[in-house]
Amino acid sequence: MERPLLKRPVPRDAAVSASARAGGLLAATGIALALHGCAAASTVPSGKYPRRGPGCEIALYHTAVPGAALWDDLGIAEVACHVNGSISQCLQRLKAEGCSMGGDMIYNVPREPMRPQDQVLVFRGQVAHSRPGNPHKDSEEADLPPPASKEESNAPVVPLTGRAAPPAADAAVEGSPKAP
Repeated sequence: MERPLLKRPVPRDAAVSASARAGGLLAATGIALALHGCAAASTVPSGKYPRRGPGCEIALYHTAVPGAALWDDLGIAEVACHVNGSISQCLQRLKAEGCSMGGDMIYNVPREPMRPQDQVLVFRGQVAHSRPGNPHKDSEEADLPPPASKEESNAPVVPLTGRAAPPAADAAVEGSPKAP
């Protein structure tokens, strides 16, 4: 099978002008990128929430949703600590990282650290900042279950039924299905 396009001779003038055009385009692209890089380097990135000091007050939530009505996510903070260090020191480092990102809360932090290697503990959490005018709850309140309603508090305790329940429990509850 023949390919006539490859067998045709290319005029010398056409090859030179194509390479000259490609070189000119490459040079123009390089200059544009260099100028853009210089302009970007001279500007100081300004976020919505400025960095805070490492000892700032920051709430820590172990829940998937922070205890604020409205918040802005800022990013993920992650710290790795040696296994011989204390967990509280590792959490303090996580809080310092969250403060440096401008957050006032870190949520979705696991209760137990991840262990990617034998000698390493890793904590990771989502850093956020509550929106102005909406105070966030204390971190201890977010971990508690909601209180029982009045009906739940006044209702009698219903024992479990099934294989694990004692035989007397099945007889005590009327209308419950019988265990097999």
